[in-house]
Amino acid sequence: MFRFFVNKKIKDNFLIERKDTHHIKNVIKLQVGEKIECVFENNVYLSEISDLSQSDIVLAKELQLIKTNSVKVQKTLIAGVLREQKWDWLLQKATELGVDQIVPVVFSRNVVKIDINKKANKVKRWQTICDTAAKQSKRNNIPLVCDIVEDIYELKQYLNDINLVAWEEELDIPLNNYLENDFNSISFIIGCEGGIDIKEIKKLNAIGFNNVSLGNNILRAETAPLYILSSLIYLNK
Repeated sequence: MFRFFVNKKIKDNFLIERKDTHHIKNVIKLQVGEKIECVFENNVYLSEISDLSQSDIVLAKELQLIKTNSVKVQKTLIAGVLREQKWDWLLQKATELGVDQIVPVVFSRNVVKIDINKKANKVKRWQTICDTAAKQSKRNNIPLVCDIVEDIYELKQYLNDINLVAWEEELDIPLNNYLENDFNSISFIIGCEGGIDIKEIKKLNAIGFNNVSLGNNILRAETAPLYILSSLIYLNK
């Protein structure tokens, strides 16, 4: 069954707008009376298409509440921007594995350089990737892609209950030292392909992020976030 995110409701009808309307009418060609799932305010409802007559709006009547929002731990991924293919893949997979917020960062060793005039368009495109992945994986919320950060100290605004930075030089403190504790929110930082410079590590430590090891093997920048997210799923967090 198809799932759509909506942000407007009139009485017992959800309003599906813009590109989703095109998708319903012209791509999957649903008809009045067919059932879909509508996500409204993080809850999932079984709905029935009630009106396709308007050009830019589809109405779907609420039938039954299926699932309420059940996020246990709020997860913020702070990651160095990667080359386009790897970055797109990371956005998609992190969404499938339950991340709630993604903060793109330009570290000093970043291979990718961001054109200042294209920042907004890039973030918009990245948000679309997460939107699509959320629908595909049948999540009942969509992760937020934040503005690109170029000043390490700006990351202070993303501090949570647990705040980690994965660093290959950290050998003594394993990830499970933190994940086995009780907490409601976590932020974790992963570097770019070139890693994180020691000067940046010191800045991150100064604002409240703690170094952590992800094991003996060096993980790729696009693999490390998925390792942490999968560990949180395993621990039912």
